[in-house]
Amino acid sequence: MDKWDDPAEIRLHAVIDMGLNFSAMLRLYKKESKKQLYEKIFSEIKKLFEAKSEADFTKFHLSICDWGIGNICLRDGKTFASYGQFAKTVNVVLKVAIYYCHLPDCQKSKQISRWLHAAVDTKMMGKLRRCYPRAIKPWPTTLQEIRDWQSYKAIQELVCRFIREKHQEGILPVQLDDIYWWKLNKAKVYGNSCSGKFTSACL
Repeated sequence: MDKWDDPAEIRLHAVIDMGLNFSAMLRLYKKESKKQLYEKIFSEIKKLFEAKSEADFTKFHLSICDWGIGNICLRDGKTFASYGQFAKTVNVVLKVAIYYCHLPDCQKSKQISRWLHAAVDTKMMGKLRRCYPRAIKPWPTTLQEIRDWQSYKAIQELVCRFIREKHQEGILPVQLDDIYWWKLNKAKVYGNSCSGKFTSACL
């Protein structure tokens, strides 16, 4: 059977395309990068669907991000995407495919969603920095400044700490930007302190 006769294959193609379009990061990359990203993610994502542990997920994430920072260029055509920039792109696509669209099926989606990373942007990173000013030295101020896995991992570990302390582990990392993107980009007045309660000071 031709792949375009298989509804599951067609859906997977459509969802990956939708996830890439959903990511605001594409505007930073060379125009032809979307095709590269699309083909790479489509060729690799079924490996993730077979993941049996968080270690398997981490191996997948590391592999695809290492590929990205060596293959995806910014609009200037000379500078490669940073680890933080590319990881956010991947995180958004995986969120759309697995968390929103429940691929490859509901049961597996529920398992993998627990391992998915937060698609942290600059404003969310700023909020984490205000809550934990001494946690990372020096603190990156933009995704472009997150240059490697260790720096990226430190941010994701702070996301988990934030969720433990401010949400009593009531949300998953993959849900963080569902809450905080809107609050940080649309709301007008929020405090800068970190009170330890789930109030505007930590939103």
